[in-house]
Amino acid sequence: MHNEPSANSGHGGTLPLNNIHTVFYQSTPIRLALLDGQPWFVAVDVCRAVGVFNPRHGAAKYVRALTDSQKALGRLPSVLCGAPAVLIVSESGLDKLLWLALHSVRGAWPVFSSLNAQASLIAREAIDV
Repeated sequence: MHNEPSANSGHGGTLPLNNIHTVFYQSTPIRLALLDGQPWFVAVDVCRAVGVFNPRHGAAKYVRALTDSQKALGRLPSVLCGAPAVLIVSESGLDKLLWLALHSVRGAWPVFSSLNAQASLIAREAIDV
């Protein structure tokens, strides 16, 4: 599907997420970080944005079905040591998470294309800097 590098390759444990960006879907903020130039989205933010967030399970229900190359654990810069990590998903992981959460390509495609377009713009701006 997509050929992004695995966030877990060469990293042990939780990935530090520096330089966090925010994109929006229907006015709900979704945090993302660029890892090796590729966008990685905070899974719980995506689930909240599409209305499938479950306080008991968060995004784990949907992220569990992703491959290891599509998911990772990240630590946000504002989170203190010892605080739980956040699940992050790659671009292809976002595609699969949305499909699983919304049960259809028709429901997932508008969300994916909106977030992907915003993330691509951020990635291009990061390259230009």
